[in-house]
Amino acid sequence: MSILKAKKSVITFVVSMLLSASSFAAVSNQVHDLLTKKLESLQVDAQSITESPIKGLYEVVSEGAIYYLSEDGQFLISGSIYDTNNGMKNITATKVSDIRRENSAEQFAEIKSFEKDMIVYKAANEKYVVTAFTDTSCPYCQKLHAEIADYNKLGITIRYLAFPRGGERSNAYRKMVSIWCADDPKSAMDDEKSNRSIKSLSCDNTVIDQYNLGVSLGITGTPTLFLEDGTAMPGYLPADRLLQAIQEKI
Repeated sequence: MSILKAKKSVITFVVSMLLSASSFAAVSNQVHDLLTKKLESLQVDAQSITESPIKGLYEVVSEGAIYYLSEDGQFLISGSIYDTNNGMKNITATKVSDIRRENSAEQFAEIKSFEKDMIVYKAANEKYVVTAFTDTSCPYCQKLHAEIADYNKLGITIRYLAFPRGGERSNAYRKMVSIWCADDPKSAMDDEKSNRSIKSLSCDNTVIDQYNLGVSLGITGTPTLFLEDGTAMPGYLPADRLLQAIQEKI
């Protein structure tokens, strides 16, 4: 049975419990091992198993999602816990938000480690920095690049990292190696994204490392934009809409 199709009747298991954050012990090795085996049988990769605010119910964090398991592993709940004594605070949503914020910070740290390899189109009045994973053969990447001046006018610096969608054996990969190996990578990027021929070059480069970074960040298409807080925004956005999206995050 899919974990996302838990039966509604399971909810009664939660309703019958008293909300108490301090009336039960920490996860014992026995319970931890039992729940880990149960989750493995459900093909759920648990990042952590900890106490929940409800006695006898344990919180499972898996890939940014949160589930709850009964102590014997029989009942699994996908839903939110609300604290009725604190203005119906959604405890689950708060925890998910914290996890995503931590993940975003980690993502930005990984991206930041590649700063020396980026091809940067810096805004004269820089207010915001956006890192774009790009593929020179991608039509929407070409469209974004054609509007670089519009982003820059709004104070948005665009920094490129390579993400040849076909991987190391693709023509786009070879083109992007040539760009990163060029004496003037920005001019080579301009030419290639304008469908002008560029010189085929080879050198020590990090294009495949940039691609692998994108894969590790979950990128499946281009362009994929990352804001300074690590927020990922898949797809092309015109300058005004990107500015709006950035400002909504501040």
